[in-house]
Amino acid sequence: MNDESQRQKHETVVPCVRYLRLVVAAVFLAFSLAVAARAQSPSAIDQARKEGAVVFYSTMSVTVFETFQKAFKEKYPFINLQHIYLSSSRQVARVMLEHRGGKIQADVLGNSPDGLSYYKEQKVLGSHDSPEAKALIEGSVDADRQWFGITTDFLITAFNTRALARAKAPKNYDEYLNPEFKGQMAINSSVAYALTGMASLRGAEQARIYAKKLGQQDPRPVEGFTHMTNLLAAGEYPLAIFTQVSKIEELKKKGAPVDWLPASPTFAVLAGVALTQNPPHPAAARLLVDFFLSTEGQQALVRGGKIPLRKGINAPTKNIDELLAGGNLHVIRPSGDYSEAMKLYLQLLGIKS
Repeated sequence: MNDESQRQKHETVVPCVRYLRLVVAAVFLAFSLAVAARAQSPSAIDQARKEGAVVFYSTMSVTVFETFQKAFKEKYPFINLQHIYLSSSRQVARVMLEHRGGKIQADVLGNSPDGLSYYKEQKVLGSHDSPEAKALIEGSVDADRQWFGITTDFLITAFNTRALARAKAPKNYDEYLNPEFKGQMAINSSVAYALTGMASLRGAEQARIYAKKLGQQDPRPVEGFTHMTNLLAAGEYPLAIFTQVSKIEELKKKGAPVDWLPASPTFAVLAGVALTQNPPHPAAARLLVDFFLSTEGQQALVRGGKIPLRKGINAPTKNIDELLAGGNLHVIRPSGDYSEAMKLYLQLLGIKS
């Protein structure tokens, strides 16, 4: 190669090398600045430590919450977890009142997917890309990551064993309509599962017909599953319908005179959590949601008698595991306007709101 060729090659290569060096230097500088920015900004835990508190509105019973709170406190002793228990309908009323007033006091909301979907429609919720969500069973996470399932439960027929023999208890939803059970059943007035569950199983029109017939059976309205099952154990009525199996299993372990029968199919429902759109304690709120979905949080919920949604964690009792393994389940999915469904439910059952 002659001198002229070498000179031309040198003039071509040198600018390219210089350009590549400049690109590498720029990338390195950008990376260094990003790392430095992350190092300089407080971590989520440091920010949560400064916030010092998180407020949780939920339908979770106090006894279950206390078990969960103990585990949360062990991991985050610097966060004061404030729990305000409200039945589903009362919670919705309070949250919407605060929302319309311009400031929701809660950081995290715990409710059924029906309630959480209603909040989503009303622009109450914020999104959160929780790293723990990938470990939940399919269908447990909102598509926009605005709510996350934390537990499931199954709606069964519960009965007081001193008042009603197992052989005499209703074995399916249609048997609730038998004349012999008129005035003998309690039902939760805070959730519309008797209507929404039947709508998802048989269609909206058949669900309305069913709920109207059920209302003619004079069911006793009771607010909340915990209160309803406690009154069942105390002998206030022989039957509690569309009630949570976890509550009955918990009472059975304590020696209460209660038992249960599954329907066919058995309605399955979820309970979930969600961040409010502008939580007063944002970092602590995210840590709380992540902990609910984590192995430690799910195990704490199981110790409280709840049925987990994280893969690889067993239910609290063998009976529930067997019901899960049987696979004869019908998951109730949110559909339509939650507030309208509640109004129709109460109207058809003759329950005064």
